[in-house]
Amino acid sequence: MSSQALYRKWRSQTFDDLVGQAHIVQALRNAIVANRIGHAYLFTGPRGVGKTSAARILSKAVNCEQSDPRLRPCGECSACRSIVEGRAVDVIEMDAASHTSVDDAREIIEKVQFRPTQFRKKVYVIDEVHMLSTAAFNALLKTLEEPPDHAMFILATTEFHKVPATILSRCQRFVFNRHTIANTIAHLEWVAGEEGVFLEPGVAEAIARAATGSMRDAMSILDQLMGYGEPQIPLSRVQSLLGATASREVETLVTAFAGEDVAAALSVINTIADQGADLRQFTRDVVSYLRGLMLLKSGGSADLLDVGHDVLATMQSHAQQLALASILAWLKIFSGLDHQLRTTPYGQLPLEMAVVEALVVPAPVVVAAPSPIRAGVAPVARPTPVPAAPRQAEPAAQQRPTPVAPAAAKVEPPSVEQPPQVVESASVTVAAVVAVQPLPEAEQHIVLAESEIILAEVEAVWLQVIEDLKPYNPRLQAVLKSCEPLGLEDNTLLIGTPSPFHTKQLDDQTQRRLIEDLLAKAVGRQIFVRGEEANRDQQNRARDARRQREEIMKDHIVKAARNIFDARIVGVQEDGS
Repeated sequence: MSSQALYRKWRSQTFDDLVGQAHIVQALRNAIVANRIGHAYLFTGPRGVGKTSAARILSKAVNCEQSDPRLRPCGECSACRSIVEGRAVDVIEMDAASHTSVDDAREIIEKVQFRPTQFRKKVYVIDEVHMLSTAAFNALLKTLEEPPDHAMFILATTEFHKVPATILSRCQRFVFNRHTIANTIAHLEWVAGEEGVFLEPGVAEAIARAATGSMRDAMSILDQLMGYGEPQIPLSRVQSLLGATASREVETLVTAFAGEDVAAALSVINTIADQGADLRQFTRDVVSYLRGLMLLKSGGSADLLDVGHDVLATMQSHAQQLALASILAWLKIFSGLDHQLRTTPYGQLPLEMAVVEALVVPAPVVVAAPSPIRAGVAPVARPTPVPAAPRQAEPAAQQRPTPVAPAAAKVEPPSVEQPPQVVESASVTVAAVVAVQPLPEAEQHIVLAESEIILAEVEAVWLQVIEDLKPYNPRLQAVLKSCEPLGLEDNTLLIGTPSPFHTKQLDDQTQRRLIEDLLAKAVGRQIFVRGEEANRDQQNRARDARRQREEIMKDHIVKAARNIFDARIVGVQEDGS
């Protein structure tokens, strides 16, 4: 005799059982008590969050024989039992993924006219409704708008955006949320207790994180773990099954960051890799943890964090040790690793490089005057800002040798009256301007200029944009592989093309918008594109400028200046010119 899957065995049967959807439960209960049941509902949300379960509960509630509407569904009357057991002929469940044609829709239209044989309401539950064909949707429109009094439709979908607007306008829409980690942990521990299985500390949390908000996925993982037939599930088994890492390994990495211990941080990465864990999932866990630290450090409530009590205590301890600027810098580094880890042939190398960059490259800082921003930069006096004194010539014996570097990067300052302050190194000179503004309680802070290195950002994600084109337009992807960015003019990216054919492809409005959308997604800003046929000289100049920017960007002083001032490179000047 085969056993029943856990997610089916412990499926929610009443509104009280429905986990994590309190807003929907309250609305449906009020409608039942007030006898204001709608004729068509649309349940939307990710997979495994209770849409179908809620549809069955609502089907029972509208047909329940309990006299007190506040207690519906009771789960004990003949109507409730027959729906649970699948014997109710007046509750019709249909999977739209396998019934997509207009003939299936016409069959519904024909049968909905007949009154229910047992219950007060004939209920049609159509799952994955977005899979219906356009003709099927059109056939259902009139019936969905004005069904017979005895009929009710409940539509469920994971892809709300694929449902026609004409259908949406005829339904009451309820949006189901992903289950929080806390809710999933509590439910898993309850189910395990009912099944007589003990979960070691950390097991429920590891399952919950792997399920990414889907209770059905979490129950399926627990079911698989229980298949070993042992009364206790160790954390090591979960890690082996899922390729997951324990939260303590993320905490150990952040502890190494707090102690600026590069060796310890690299040791964590190598341990994770040796365990065969999913490096991308580990990176996501690190980003999630750092996000929590950012919220705590910024004064956010602990309620914003979807973590257990033990993890929260550790996060609060880390938040007290770390500076907000450091946390933000690490977030920027690790949040951009997913694509690299997915495409790299070098294993954990991108993750190791990120660790070294996080601990070696200076983090951005906000400095309260009159503290100096960096060694060699004159502090800003207060309460009245005054121009920085000009640099005095050093005695001949103390003068530094002339830098041998090939280029220097100029940073464009905002338009203010103060003269620039200068940060110098042996290889580059970076000029930036800071302004002092009065704040309450006579406190003054340096306000940093906001700017971006847009073209460098575009070049950094260019190959990613080309890769992302493949599922949308493989032909356009092949065209774009022969092109390259030439420059940026008035927020328009000039794309160099090798022939008029390539230029024509980029001039097509639909294809151009597709590139612009993917580019905006990659760099986080709207950038327009224009194809322009480029000769060999133009291409060579563009490549030289790109290499020059890359070399400049590698300089540690430039990195520090960008972090401190959020500066943008506007030109390159040969040393001594």
